[in-house]
Amino acid sequence: MRLRMFPTYGRVRRELYGIVIGWVAKISVGVCAVVAGAYTWVLIASLIFCFGVDHRELLALPYTQWVDAASLFHAVNWQIKLWIVTAAVPPSAVVLIGLIALARFGRPLKRPLYGASQWAGLGNMRDGGVRARRNPSDF
Repeated sequence: MRLRMFPTYGRVRRELYGIVIGWVAKISVGVCAVVAGAYTWVLIASLIFCFGVDHRELLALPYTQWVDAASLFHAVNWQIKLWIVTAAVPPSAVVLIGLIALARFGRPLKRPLYGASQWAGLGNMRDGGVRARRNPSDF
């Protein structure tokens, strides 16, 4: 049995294949999450809009009534404009809160640079050769 000092082409190819598949999977999950989040935003805005203008019969699949109303923003009266803007506020607030939480708590924890990161006790200082003085120095 021979030991190979350098990696073989097959092993390098398998490692690169694993890395590429991992990145593709992460990007796919991210894109799906963004699309699902955008559709959920439009769905919630459409629900608020249709209930606000008191036309529940307009609420039907694919639940994008808010987008249709927003495209006619300049052609409708001020009450409908108010409901278009009002319907966009709650989903936007939820998205903003989610992004703030993700930015604040989604970061990986910082690890200490070297070894333990707690303060040394008296026993640890004594073991390391540090002597504790009780009296101030004579400077």
